[in-house]
Amino acid sequence: GLACFILLSLFVLDESGYDRFNDKADQIYRVFVHSKISGQESCNSKSPALLGQLLCKNYPEVINSARVGYSGQHNIRYKDKSFREWSIYTADSTYFDIFTLPLINGDPKTVLKYPKSVVITETTAKKYFGNENPVGKTLIVDNNDTYLVTGLMKDFPDKSHFRCAFLLSMSTYPITESNNWLDQWYTTYIVLKKGTDTKTFEEKLKDVVLKNVGPQAEKIVGVSLKELLNSGSVYEYKLQPLTSIYLYSQSKYGIDFNSEWGDVKKSDITYSYIFMAIALFILLIAIFNFMNLSTARAGKRAKEVGVRKTLGSNKLALIKQFITESIITCFIAVLIAVALTELILPAFNSFIGRDLKLEFFNNLYTIPALVLFAIVVGIVSGSYPAFYLSSFQPSHVVKSNFKNDGRKNPLRSILVIIQFAVSITLIIGTIIIKNQLDFIKSKDLGFNKEHLITINNSVVLGKKMEAFKQDILRDPDIKSAAPSSLMFQTGIPGTGYVYDKTNEVLSSQYLDVDYDFLETFQIKLKDGRFFSKDFPTDSTAIVINEAVAKELNLKDPVGEIITRVDASRDIRENFRIIGIIGDFNYESLHEKIRPLILHLSPVRQAASILSIRINTNNLQKTIDFLEKTWQSYGLNEKIYWTFIDENLARMYDTENKIGTLTTVFSLLAIFIACMGLFGLVAYVVEQKTKEIGVRKVLGASISEIVLLLSKEIIRWVILANLIAWPVAYYVMNNWLQGFAYRIDLTWSVFVISGVGALLIAVTTISYQAIKAATANPVEALRYE
Repeated sequence: GLACFILLSLFVLDESGYDRFNDKADQIYRVFVHSKISGQESCNSKSPALLGQLLCKNYPEVINSARVGYSGQHNIRYKDKSFREWSIYTADSTYFDIFTLPLINGDPKTVLKYPKSVVITETTAKKYFGNENPVGKTLIVDNNDTYLVTGLMKDFPDKSHFRCAFLLSMSTYPITESNNWLDQWYTTYIVLKKGTDTKTFEEKLKDVVLKNVGPQAEKIVGVSLKELLNSGSVYEYKLQPLTSIYLYSQSKYGIDFNSEWGDVKKSDITYSYIFMAIALFILLIAIFNFMNLSTARAGKRAKEVGVRKTLGSNKLALIKQFITESIITCFIAVLIAVALTELILPAFNSFIGRDLKLEFFNNLYTIPALVLFAIVVGIVSGSYPAFYLSSFQPSHVVKSNFKNDGRKNPLRSILVIIQFAVSITLIIGTIIIKNQLDFIKSKDLGFNKEHLITINNSVVLGKKMEAFKQDILRDPDIKSAAPSSLMFQTGIPGTGYVYDKTNEVLSSQYLDVDYDFLETFQIKLKDGRFFSKDFPTDSTAIVINEAVAKELNLKDPVGEIITRVDASRDIRENFRIIGIIGDFNYESLHEKIRPLILHLSPVRQAASILSIRINTNNLQKTIDFLEKTWQSYGLNEKIYWTFIDENLARMYDTENKIGTLTTVFSLLAIFIACMGLFGLVAYVVEQKTKEIGVRKVLGASISEIVLLLSKEIIRWVILANLIAWPVAYYVMNNWLQGFAYRIDLTWSVFVISGVGALLIAVTTISYQAIKAATANPVEALRYE
């Protein structure tokens, strides 16, 4: 029990404290956009390009600011070493002033100051330069641009919510000075003066919205932003503490995870709560076992208590003695638990992808914490047995016929009931988590995910994309292929559209696709038509999903015009709706299917994929053909392909691991509870030995004696169900709220769990009960 508690506590401690390594951690905030327009509410972690600079200039509370942006996939080369890199970001020259990320080489104030300068991490430097000092050397990007390595930094700390391999100078890209206040392309971090009231400062940011966002929004909708806000719409800048980004972004701040960068590490405080609860449950079960067994076997020490009291020992001295014994037992248990933890940690780390460790010497608090833990658990678990044992009267306990009758001890019943209530709650939770994960795997996503593979670095083909596509379609086992912008990951772009007839604003995500997208993904066409080479005007046409039609209340959307507006440049692009496709899940099932617009266009985003539908009868042959065709194009890097169902599974990797760990630790908790029950029944049987013997002599059957010994346990389990069911319903219903698509909580899960717990309890006690029932009554009734 203690080993499980220590292991789970290490995990929960590792989850907390992200980004605390930064010297200014308590002063750094991320600015995010909270909006509610036309009933659509969202929180976007990105913000306009000029926001940080404006805040630094106009508000004395803001000491500094820095932006981070994604640069996309690029081929990076140094001499004969060439790699396709995904983890490339841009950052302002102030980045190292804000974040405490030590530079091994380079001046933190200038490394990102000039265009086409780049800072790389230690791991990246070894990959390209070996043991050479990379500073001053140049990297070739996409066989075209050259970037000067101006800084070498240590790898990002494990407890950093953001990490990357390359940081490019933001000044390289003129677009980063865009005056479009409706575009949200950058993560903006600011440093506030100590003591700044964030709520008061957020109120001041409303003026920034009205002065900068207002005029551009009015050009789009024809109504002033003030009027929109007064009518119930919301558009505001909010602050999120840096130290809350990892654990609380979604649960507390409601930030859309799609708006995060791909290299942002995330978790959910809910999982910490779940694991801490399981850890405490297991610890409580172990403590209750100790208390139950100590009081059950009190008769063994009754005479000792009687003799000590007769010889003058008082109650306080006896309590001290028994609690001291409990603490010593707990110290021994902690030592064994630490050894078990060290044995289990490598496998545990391998499974969860962490590097948890018990730091005995590098952390000054570890050993004192374990000592304190042993003392506290020893006192808690030994207190009741100590008071119980020390309360015996000498005149009673020194009699030869003194017996400790377990039936007269209501606390023991309460402890067993609580143990089984905890076990039943864990069984219910385990079943519901498994059912939800199975539901995710089997849910119809609105497209056929089977036999689909994606080439994830297809962007390297550039203008050769169409030629490559036609070459691979010559293989009869390749049915269709379609390039598109990225799906099934974070970072799917969105923008604002206006329905001209009503001036209603629509915030929609969009994908760039080609003519074969629908056929490749086998998505249903609900109305109209898809893009076709027979219609040259389709470059100004769009296909929408059902969610767009629903959002705009369009009963017959085909033929309607929707406008995309760039207010900062006074550009309006009109698009005619030519078709409606069925809603399909292009994001995680944590999110409801949102409005999506398809554009017929070469991929404009920084990341793209080429999706290919294949016949799996000759899978290896098909893969070999793809690789051979790829090589024939003389590209500088190998092909990177994956199955789409694998990509989908990775979106729920956290949930799968949580489900497995919950199952394992729930089984351990139930096992520990059963161990205690087994020992308790053994003592109860010992106390009832003569009663069983008498009943057998008077004709009682084995089944009647088994029932006699089991009925109290059965009553306990039934009471435990009444406690566990509402608790489990509340906890698991809250967990399921994190999924837009989820199972219903049915009564059958609770009944199955209750019956399962009853069977476990009966099975646990049946051995002792049957053993007692089949014993020779002569042995039980023999004179002692």
